[in-house]
Amino acid sequence: MFKMLAVRGWMLLLLYCFAVPAHAEPPHNEQPYLVATEADDVVTRVLFDAIAYQFNIDIQYVNYPSFDAILKSVESGESDFAANVTYTEARAKRFDYSAPTNIEYTYLYSYTNATLDEIKRIGVPKGTIYGELIRENYPHLIQVEYDGFSEAKVLLESAQVDGVVDAINQLKPMLTRGLDAQLLNDRISIQPVSLIVPKGKHGELLHEFETFIHSAKVQKLLRESIQKYQFDIRKQALRQAVIDSGVNQQRPLQVKLENLTQFARYGNDGSVKGISADVVFQACDILLLKCDLVSAADETWESMFTDIQDKHIDIIAPISISEQRKKMVYFSESYYHPQAVMVKCEGYKDNVYSNVSELVVERIGVIKDDFFEELMQRMLPNKALITFSNQEEQIQALLDKQVDYIVLSKANFNQILRDADSLLPIVEDSMIGSFYAYDIAIGFPKNQVGAALAPLFTRAIKIIDTQKIIKKYDYQPDWRATLLTEKRFARHSQWLFILLVLFLLSVALYLNFQSNTDNLTKLRNRRSLYRRFRRGLPGKTTLVYLDMNQFKPINDNYGHEIGDKVLKQLAARINQVWKGKSYRIGGDEFILVGEARGDELQAIIDQLQSFLFICTERDVSFDVTVAVGISTERERYMSLQEVLHQTDIAMYQEKRKRPLAKAERPAKEPMEVK
Repeated sequence: MFKMLAVRGWMLLLLYCFAVPAHAEPPHNEQPYLVATEADDVVTRVLFDAIAYQFNIDIQYVNYPSFDAILKSVESGESDFAANVTYTEARAKRFDYSAPTNIEYTYLYSYTNATLDEIKRIGVPKGTIYGELIRENYPHLIQVEYDGFSEAKVLLESAQVDGVVDAINQLKPMLTRGLDAQLLNDRISIQPVSLIVPKGKHGELLHEFETFIHSAKVQKLLRESIQKYQFDIRKQALRQAVIDSGVNQQRPLQVKLENLTQFARYGNDGSVKGISADVVFQACDILLLKCDLVSAADETWESMFTDIQDKHIDIIAPISISEQRKKMVYFSESYYHPQAVMVKCEGYKDNVYSNVSELVVERIGVIKDDFFEELMQRMLPNKALITFSNQEEQIQALLDKQVDYIVLSKANFNQILRDADSLLPIVEDSMIGSFYAYDIAIGFPKNQVGAALAPLFTRAIKIIDTQKIIKKYDYQPDWRATLLTEKRFARHSQWLFILLVLFLLSVALYLNFQSNTDNLTKLRNRRSLYRRFRRGLPGKTTLVYLDMNQFKPINDNYGHEIGDKVLKQLAARINQVWKGKSYRIGGDEFILVGEARGDELQAIIDQLQSFLFICTERDVSFDVTVAVGISTERERYMSLQEVLHQTDIAMYQEKRKRPLAKAERPAKEPMEVK
C-alpha cells in the first residue's frame, strides 16, 4: 500500500510539473465514476489519477479478484471504466473501446527465473488474451488456466506449472513471495491495450480521455511512473530477501576492486569509479547492505584473489567466470561481456599470425592469477608465460620489448590509448582480432555468506541499468559514428553554403527593392519606372500622371511632417483603387500604368482627384486636390519620354484653366491626350 501511494504521489508531482492545460470542461456528474481494477494495478491508477486531476472529476476504484470479473462488472454497468483491455471482435460486441492507450507490461513469474524457452507447463489467467499469444508463439507449452492470484500461487507452489504469465499488477505479490519476473514484451507480440466502457455509455467522455492519454506528456508520465514502480517493487522484494537470507546487515561487507582503468579507477580523493565499482556499490545500495572498500590502488590481483579464497574478504570484482574458478568462489550473474585481443608493438610481425594457437614462439605477458593467464594456459598448453603484478608493469614490459605480446580486453586497450599522455606505439594484432569473449561478474567466498550473497547480487544486477554504466566507461571506437559525423559535417557544410547563397540573394533582393522603392510612400520610384519601360509603352497601355495642387503651400503652412503624411495618404488611396503599377517620380508627382480605361478609369480618377486630409494629432484638416493627365488608346508604340511629355503638357494646361485654392475641389474633367 505504501509503495502504491508513493507511486501515485510521484505521478501527481510529475503532473503538476508538466502542467498539461485542460482541454475539456469537467463533466457534470454528481456520482463518482467507478473504475474497475485489480489490487496493485498501477497502470490503471496512474492513468485515471491523471484523468481525475486533468478533468476535475471524482474517480473511485473498485477492486475485483480477477480480470474476468473486471470485464463482467463493466459489461453489466456496475463499473463505468476499465483499463488495460486488449481488443478482440468478441469483446467489441460487449464494450465500447478507446483507441490503444498503452502497452501492457507482462511477465513470466517463476521460482527459478525461467524463460519461456526453458519451461514445459505454464499458467495463464482466465479470460485474457495470453493463452492465445502463448499458443501462437510457443505451441509446445502446456497451458493451465487459473482465476486470480490465489489460484496462480497454488499452481506454482504445487509445481503443477513451471511459471505463470500475468500483467504488472501481479508484480508486487509475486516478487514479495520470492518469485522472479521475466519481462515478456520483447518475447511475444503483446497487443497494446485500451480503455473500455459499457456499450453505448460515456462515449464522448471516453474520446476525451483517449485524446488526453495520447498526449506526449501523459505517455512520458506513464513510462516514468511504471519504471519507478517496477524498480521500487523489485528493490523492496530484494531487501526482504536479504532479511530472509539471514545475512547480517549490521556487519560491513569488505570489498576489493582491482585497479583496472575501465573497471575500477582509484581517485586521489579515495573515490573509485568504473564499470565494476559502479555495479558493486549500486547493488549494495539496492540490497541495503553496507559495503566498505578495503583495497588500495597498488594492491595486486594475486593478493586480492588470495584473500577471497582464504575468506578474508566478502566481495571481489571484476572477476572473470571460469569453470576452474567456480571451485574457489561463488559468482553473481555476469554483467559485462568484453572481448580479448592480443596487443603488440607497432610494426612487429604484421600479418604473420591469424590465430592465438600459432603464437608458440612468442613471449606473452599476463597478470599473475588473472583470467587471461588461465585462458592462455588453455589455448597454449605447456607454454611458459611471463607474469606481472599489475597492468602498468605489463604494458611497460611490452614497450621495453621484454615481451612480444600481452593480452587485454579490447575496451581496456582502447581506454589505455585514450588515457595515455602521448600516442603509444602499441596496436592490436588485426589478423588475430578479437579471439575470445568472456564474462565479468562479482565474486564471493565459498562459505555460507558467499552462498547467500551471490543470488542476491544477481537479482540486484538485473534491476541496475548496467548498459548505461557500461556506455559510460567502455570507450569503444565507433567508426560508424565517425563516418556519420563526417557525413553530417558534409551535409552541414552544404546547408551552410546554401544558407550563405540564400542570404546573399536576400541581401541582393533587398538592395534591389530599396533601389527601386520610394522610401516614404513604399511605391516604386523613378528609377524603377524608367527601367521597366525603357523600351516604351504599347499603344493600349494607360498612363496616368498625377500632380498634387498647392503642395508647396501645404509644406510652408503646416510643415514637412504634414506634407509627408499627405503624400502617404495619396499613395494609400492609389494602392486601394489602382490595379496596375504605381510610381512616385518626384516630390508630389505620381505615375500610374495599367489597363484601366473608359468608365472604370474615370471612376478611379474621381477618387484620386480630391480627398479630405485629417491629422488628429495636430488637429489639422483640409481638402487636397490633384491635377491629372491621362494617355490612353495611342495609335502606336511610343517611348516613355514621349508619353510623359504629352501627359505633362495636358496636366499643366488643366492647371492653367483652373487655378485651384488649397480648399477648392476641381469640377472639370481631366484632360486626355490621345
